[in-house]
Amino acid sequence: MDEFCLSPKEVYQILKNKGVKFLHHANTVSTSITFIKNRALLSRHFVEKNGLHQTSQKSDEEDKKFDVWDYIFLDGEDLHTRYSRANKYGPIIFRFRLDMLTSPSIKGVYVTKSNPWYWSVNTPPENRYYKAIEELNSDYLTGKKLDSQIMFTIKSPEKEIKLNKFLHSIGVDIPKLLIKIKHDQEIHVGDYAFEVIQRSLQENGLSHIPLLKRHNGNLNFCSCHANYNKLYLFNYEEFKKRFSAKQ
Repeated sequence: MDEFCLSPKEVYQILKNKGVKFLHHANTVSTSITFIKNRALLSRHFVEKNGLHQTSQKSDEEDKKFDVWDYIFLDGEDLHTRYSRANKYGPIIFRFRLDMLTSPSIKGVYVTKSNPWYWSVNTPPENRYYKAIEELNSDYLTGKKLDSQIMFTIKSPEKEIKLNKFLHSIGVDIPKLLIKIKHDQEIHVGDYAFEVIQRSLQENGLSHIPLLKRHNGNLNFCSCHANYNKLYLFNYEEFKKRFSAKQ
């Protein structure tokens, strides 16, 4: 796999030249709280190995099968904004400064040609990852490929992607759907998510990190409202999994 390890600084320069400002990671409320408590973005392997909490993802089986369980996945774009829909991985978006890639703590970047969800046992490594920085430059954000399939991954990050050091801000989706909390009190689920993330940041010495409401709380011009409403009505367990703060 070493042959597919690209220079972080070269990846940084390509993304900077293409106008990319942040690297993005989306997740559920409860898994995001685990990151905040540990003050770092963690691989699913690290969370599991250390007995921490994370919600299941549909991609877990494939991630283990194709040996990316100990990788962090980042997108060069905010896919919620790009496709005007809710991110399937969760309503919380972590925005990391692009210059994170110039830090000595980031040793290499493995860039996927497609989501591991679509790999098979017969998919050769050269069809899974970019091997040459020039090929990545030719493909990414040029209209040649589906850019959401091109993901920037960091292997075995442990706790090196420190929120205090690299995180620019956190965004929270704010769907106006009522849920019941203790004592039968009702609150909009987006406001609930915002409050628990805000409290977690305060409790873990990260209250200086900006916490932003998606669309400033107005969902009228994005299909994410319809996405969440459909989950709320027809797949409440999935809806609950994305927004629950229980650990």
